[in-house]
Amino acid sequence: MRLRLVFISIVLCSCFVYPIIAYSSAQEPREENSEKTAETVSRKEPPKAQSQEELEAYQKFIQAQDLDERIRGVEDFLLQYPESALKEYAYQAAAQAYQAKNDYERVLTYGELTLTENQDNLVALLILASSIADRTGKNTPDRDEKLNEAGQYAKRALARLPGLERPTGIEESRWEQTKREAEVTAHTAIGMIAMVREDFAKAESELRLATSWAVPPDPVLLYRLGLCYSFQQRYDSALQVLKQAEALGGVKVPDSEGKTKDLVAEAIEFALRGKNGGAAPPVAASQPPGAEPSIP
Repeated sequence: MRLRLVFISIVLCSCFVYPIIAYSSAQEPREENSEKTAETVSRKEPPKAQSQEELEAYQKFIQAQDLDERIRGVEDFLLQYPESALKEYAYQAAAQAYQAKNDYERVLTYGELTLTENQDNLVALLILASSIADRTGKNTPDRDEKLNEAGQYAKRALARLPGLERPTGIEESRWEQTKREAEVTAHTAIGMIAMVREDFAKAESELRLATSWAVPPDPVLLYRLGLCYSFQQRYDSALQVLKQAEALGGVKVPDSEGKTKDLVAEAIEFALRGKNGGAAPPVAASQPPGAEPSIP
């Protein structure tokens, strides 16, 4: 049973992803008062550009809307400023752009480069956890090693979240929702890892948690939870959540002929066959419709 499910995008508000970067002039005056409050000491200052040109080059790729333009901007920035204190965010921007382009190998490359600059970079941890979990199946070479790696990334992300400080100017409710979205991504990755290992009880627990926390409701998560129920031959539960996913528009992906297919509709058909005593394959060996969709 190979599970290459829909590649989920990580939705994080902009304040959570990049700090506000300033230009640090060599002529900046030192503070007269060396006394610092406990809050000032505990809050890590973001890195600064060392010139106006470096700051502008950074802003260029951060603000780029086109993915290829953003990638080119990152490459130009790293060539021009190879020792920049902002490399972490350049690597992160590239990882996110390649994630959106579904370029798995480059996602891994730039995600890992981000972590070499900051091992606690939450966005990189979440991207790597979800990417590896989604792209690793039962027959993938070095499967267990990759799943263990994805699991560690997800656990590190969850451990990092409680210590994050709310950025100035961000409302408490918005900040809590942003952190909750990150938790959803991490728990989804852990659930997918358990599903590949056919530990369906754990997969169900993690996916149910992620589904209950997702705001607004996510048809991809509901689809995955529905598959988990079907693999356990709990077809009524599968149909209940799959119908919710259907009501939200389903999960549409291109097929091999360039047309569009709905993975939710296929999963509902599979669950109905199982419920009605059709020729559904055994759970451990099953490969229901949509188990290997194209990555949208």
